[in-house]
Amino acid sequence: MRYFLLNMILLSTLTVQARVIDSVDVFVGTEGDHGQLYPGATLPFGLVKLSPDTGGSGHSGYDYANTTIKGFSHTRVGGVGCSGAGGDVRVKPAFGKTPTDTMDKSTEQGHPGFYSVAFTNGIEANLTVSYRVGFHQYTFPASSNNPYIRIDPSQSYAGSLDSAWTQESTTVITGHSKGKNVCGHQYYKLYYAVKFDQAFTQAEADGNAVWCRFPVAPAGTVIKAKVGISPISTEQALIECDNDIVPWDFNAVRTHAEMIWENTLGKIEIPGASVPAELEEYRDLFYTCLYRCYLLPHNVTSSDGTYRMAGDEATVRDVSHTADDYIYYAGWSIWDDYRKFSLISLMEPDIAHNIARSIIEWFKGGYTPAWADGYWPSPSVRNEFINTIILDAYQKGLTDYDLQDAYNGLVASVHGNDQVEKPYQYYVTMKIAELLGKSADVAAYKAQALGYQNYWAASQVDGEGNVRGFITPDGSTVSQRSVNTIDAHFYEGNLWHYRFFVPHDIQGLANLRGSRSDLADDLEYYFSTNRHMALNEPPLAYPFLFNYLGRPYRTQYWSRVYITDIVTSLYHNHGTFGSPVVRRVYLKQPAGWLPTMDDDTGAMSSQFVFSALGLYPASMGDPYYVIGSPLFPEIILHLKDGDFVIQADNASLANKYIQSLSLNGSVYNRTWLPYDQMKPGGMLTMTMGATPNTVWGTDICAAPPSLSEAVGESSILAGDLNNDCVVSLPDFAIIASEWSNSLISQGDD
Repeated sequence: MRYFLLNMILLSTLTVQARVIDSVDVFVGTEGDHGQLYPGATLPFGLVKLSPDTGGSGHSGYDYANTTIKGFSHTRVGGVGCSGAGGDVRVKPAFGKTPTDTMDKSTEQGHPGFYSVAFTNGIEANLTVSYRVGFHQYTFPASSNNPYIRIDPSQSYAGSLDSAWTQESTTVITGHSKGKNVCGHQYYKLYYAVKFDQAFTQAEADGNAVWCRFPVAPAGTVIKAKVGISPISTEQALIECDNDIVPWDFNAVRTHAEMIWENTLGKIEIPGASVPAELEEYRDLFYTCLYRCYLLPHNVTSSDGTYRMAGDEATVRDVSHTADDYIYYAGWSIWDDYRKFSLISLMEPDIAHNIARSIIEWFKGGYTPAWADGYWPSPSVRNEFINTIILDAYQKGLTDYDLQDAYNGLVASVHGNDQVEKPYQYYVTMKIAELLGKSADVAAYKAQALGYQNYWAASQVDGEGNVRGFITPDGSTVSQRSVNTIDAHFYEGNLWHYRFFVPHDIQGLANLRGSRSDLADDLEYYFSTNRHMALNEPPLAYPFLFNYLGRPYRTQYWSRVYITDIVTSLYHNHGTFGSPVVRRVYLKQPAGWLPTMDDDTGAMSSQFVFSALGLYPASMGDPYYVIGSPLFPEIILHLKDGDFVIQADNASLANKYIQSLSLNGSVYNRTWLPYDQMKPGGMLTMTMGATPNTVWGTDICAAPPSLSEAVGESSILAGDLNNDCVVSLPDFAIIASEWSNSLISQGDD
């Protein structure tokens, strides 16, 4: 309640101006298998995600191309695989007991925090939300038939395990819903309370559902309902109906939801006056993608501070045992969206802090399954790479938790679909051990972080017979024919898609290949021959790897191409397309993402956001961003400690290339930016052009950090974020601090 009142006060002080939320198109990525997203109402990291369930097989319950509506359910996980998860407590208005109705597609509207549609039978549905409550307003036209509201707690996209409903009074129905997590992994359980603003005359059972019958009103009827959702109990769900949403004023609640979204998305400002006409569509895509980054995990903390932790259904906990400002989060899809959390920690450090605390509390149990096994307080997916979130938060100063107390759980969290992912996870574990001063563990995990070298088959040919060397399952060569085959050796990818997956040690990979130039040639071949798979997670960072290899101008090119240009896509994550798909990866339309490209809880959306910012967490967990090619002439990051401005003069679709760059007025030649230089605010200024600057940032001293040093040439010290440069020659190593003038020179030019 206090949050509601505070935001209403803030709202009253706003001047009328263009709203950031009006740039968000919630229908992008909602048609067919082009994102598997939904247009319904929710709040940033809110538990309730109130959206229509249409006919068809959408993993979030919705398909833009389908005009039948089965009802409006309150939970889901956006854009994930298998059949998704959620779909709990489906509410359906009807005349009589009609299970499905057809929408009037021309009436459908959606905005952050709001959704509305009219049925062809004349019933109008308006939906909005708080964090724990869905607010429904149904307007029934005049009719001789009774208005009905159907409540069905037995619908779950991945499979319902148990459900129940109970009539508490003539205005309240309560119960629970227990469903499977994504791909059928174990379960989550939620309690609900439906509270109407007026009495129904009868509650009629319909299998696992209930029809609530309301009296006929000759002039039409407006029925409002609050649906509280809680992991704790039906009693708490009913409490949420009054705590989370105080009035029955639908417009006030909608305005409150929009206020929250405006404050959240407005923390990244792209001044409209600075955006040329050709980039307006991309500005809308940017905010649409930014919106999608704020949908998982879920805030599963009750308004009274109670919660149930993942893996421990029996215990009701209280946030006060951790900290007064603690909020417990659950629901993960980390193999997919782990990079996204570098954006959250940058823009929302307080939220990122509590996300880290939530993971730490879970880690204290010592066991973290790769998938969402066991009990969960909300729908969930999978947990690999979850330790990267802790490393990222800790190295950004978000440290108010006992890292040592959760160390065994952190170690146990190292999962991978195959061995090629594990060296990176061992690197993350090594860095955490380093923070804790565990020198023996640091040495052991460093050896495992370098373990990818044991799987390097130097004589392996590519699919065309060229000797390039690849990481293979056991370090021995495989058939030439299998190199380009998805799932032949590695999960949802081929040898190319995992060839560069050593984000912590690109220099070490270059050493195996022979030189940075050789590996850069391979990377260029990978892109120019359309080997890149932009629709799945493993190779997402690859456009940014040229910065490590002395060709940052190719990072500027390829990172921009994959968000603005038409590209040829050969692969989906389980094979090849029957015919190559030739189109942009991201479009502002319902079929917005590439065919079969799940958004994966913001993984793909954050890829667009990072690429458009020109700052990318290539080694997620390490506190720096690789510099790419900013899409907009000006972007202002309203950080907690100060504004950080990215000024990209002459930025346009054609002007992809950095001509010069300065940080806070000083010439800057590194191709990566430490978080510490962003945190207090500042200005990154660059001039963009249509032709590459093949000199800027090409020296190895400008490259981002790697675990290994280059052999026989100057390199960055392992893990040295101060970017001193060392000469690695047969007889000596000289710390060349005087080279700093070539990295950052003071002056006005």
